[in-house]
Amino acid sequence: MRAVIIVLAILAGLKVWTQDRMYRTAAGEALLAAYQERAMAACQSLPHTDARGMPLAAGSVNWTRAEAAEILIGNPNVSVYVWQVDHALWNTRYKHPIVRLVMGDKLSRLICDYDVLAKAAAVTVL
Repeated sequence: MRAVIIVLAILAGLKVWTQDRMYRTAAGEALLAAYQERAMAACQSLPHTDARGMPLAAGSVNWTRAEAAEILIGNPNVSVYVWQVDHALWNTRYKHPIVRLVMGDKLSRLICDYDVLAKAAAVTVL
């Protein structure tokens, strides 16, 4: 009898995990489809620098040809700890949806993070 209960508990956990993964995948794809164009336009309007920190001409990076685009929940570039719930930037760090566009190769990488709720973009050089 215990074996049956354990198997049912495992199956229930697997069902919940599968539904969660399917929901997160579908929601991520919907957010990306809805906001990717806005993110590209916002990133295109920002001035950029190359890997050495030398400024490039504004708009010289074509973000419509980004190698990767993904959705993040929360901006990892904001340094707020999870226990600082009264911090003014807590929602930005842990709740705002971010569209991340990645350009470049292994030696120089440009990452543009577009905050959907704040409607602001920021470029990071790696």
